[in-house]
Amino acid sequence: MFLSTQAKTLVKTKYVELICVALLILLIIMTPPEWERMEFLFILLIPIVLSAKHFCFEYDKLKKSIVYTGIFILTSLFSYALHIWQLTWELTHPNGLFGWQIKIDPLLYAIPFNDGMWLRQFSTPVLDDLFVLIYAHGFVLCLFALVIYFILSGQPHKIVHAMFAGHFVQYLLILPFHFWVDGHQVWLIQNQVAGTQFADPIEGYRSETEPIVPSLNHVFPSMHTSIATVVIMMALREAARPVKWFFVSLNAAIIISTVYLGIHWVVDVLGGIIFGIFTFKLAERIMNITWIKNQLRLEKDRAVMTTETHSNQLSQ
Repeated sequence: MFLSTQAKTLVKTKYVELICVALLILLIIMTPPEWERMEFLFILLIPIVLSAKHFCFEYDKLKKSIVYTGIFILTSLFSYALHIWQLTWELTHPNGLFGWQIKIDPLLYAIPFNDGMWLRQFSTPVLDDLFVLIYAHGFVLCLFALVIYFILSGQPHKIVHAMFAGHFVQYLLILPFHFWVDGHQVWLIQNQVAGTQFADPIEGYRSETEPIVPSLNHVFPSMHTSIATVVIMMALREAARPVKWFFVSLNAAIIISTVYLGIHWVVDVLGGIIFGIFTFKLAERIMNITWIKNQLRLEKDRAVMTTETHSNQLSQ
């Protein structure tokens, strides 16, 4: 009887998954081209929907998840405002904080194979469009999509982890690099030094993502890479295979796109990976602070009790 009930539940879940995926595909098709970011979000929701068997709609968890998500959104907005302030500040302080900067362009250009031109030999129009799409939108939306999954799967503590490991803490920690390290994007340096005629690879997107002034001089470390590294590390801990492998693959592609598009140097990517691992581990340390740890342990105990109760109901 238990197996039969479980089998029926799985079949129903699969039907719901297929219906939701069909609706998402329909939304992607119907979404106007100018709402490209919304289309990208719908794509990110597909592996989440395909992981419906891992969803948990226990009331206490949902309530905590909504509260934590609100805090996550507020801190993300703060990070964005901080980024805009910093770019605005640079307009009147081009020589860095206290009039001091480390100019790293000559070093970046001198390192063999650091420009990533070896990757550009595989360039095609389709790959160009694909990498521009995931570079422009993945930085903002991948971590947010994981938060949506954490809400639906009843993992509010991971929302807190995403907040501390993601944009909020990373923007704070990366400010010294923005103030004092001056290194420009690959395509720009190639044009200036080698006389090439590369166009801005994300022209048309900067007005949306960086409305004050293009941050062409903030290459080290690559924050696209550090955020993608955090998403990969969080996704690898998930039991849901669609979520795990989709987000790992997509964010690996985001890291590749930073070099493929001629935006970041290889050294920037290596620095971004190290920076992402550091913030991920730092977030774990923050979450081990006594009062946070006690709160999360209480949530885990409640989750175990809820799972045991659910299993007992199915077995009866």
